[in-house]
Amino acid sequence: MESAISNRARDYKREKAEILVNITNDAWFGRTSAPYQHLSMTVFRAIETRLYLVRAANTGISAIIDPKGGILSRTGIFERTILTGDVKIIDEKTCYAAYGDAFVYLCAIALLILTVLSLKRREKHA
Repeated sequence: MESAISNRARDYKREKAEILVNITNDAWFGRTSAPYQHLSMTVFRAIETRLYLVRAANTGISAIIDPKGGILSRTGIFERTILTGDVKIIDEKTCYAAYGDAFVYLCAIALLILTVLSLKRREKHA
């Protein structure tokens, strides 16, 4: 599921999005670690796209996240309040928005090649 969310954020960035908004219902998870994990995942969406991200959660953690992943302002879990802060419109291209997971695939291929070469070398010296 996470990669689908990441891909959508990339798509929005490629379509010239100027800010990301994440509206979520974390009520199902109660007072577990899940709302905190969801918040941490949105930090990566802001970093990947170099956009401000505003997160609105009904019972989870609402936050304003800057393009470098800094949480500028946030609420607590099950806290009824109003969150205010400033966001800026930034038009900065990112490698991830342009190429997605290509680097991950290249690393996996390189690892596979190195593993095969290592196994062949062991067989040769055994």
